[in-house]
Amino acid sequence: MPAPLSVIPEDLQLSAATVDVHADTVRARHIAADGRIEAAQRGLPMGSAAALNTAVGKWQADSATLFGRLVGHGCDLRAGATAYLCTDEDSASAVSAVGSTIRPEDMKL
Repeated sequence: MPAPLSVIPEDLQLSAATVDVHADTVRARHIAADGRIEAAQRGLPMGSAAALNTAVGKWQADSATLFGRLVGHGCDLRAGATAYLCTDEDSASAVSAVGSTIRPEDMKL
């Protein structure tokens, strides 16, 4: 028999916030790197500048994809926390509803 699953929704929320910080950090650092690359292009020959522009375009697309995935993971962690809370609340309501229908004499061990 598998061990019972124990989830602390607040931990999922904290993890989501941590992922958000990482996503923002990645995005900010990539934007800063893009700015440095663009500034460095001023003295490049035309052919080199064109090749670098192509590479920068790919890097920017990759950065956007990475940022989107991180944001998605944060949203998924929050959704998981909400799902666990809703499941716990629904289960508690169901147990309470059934509990109110049990006669006191049937509760004796």
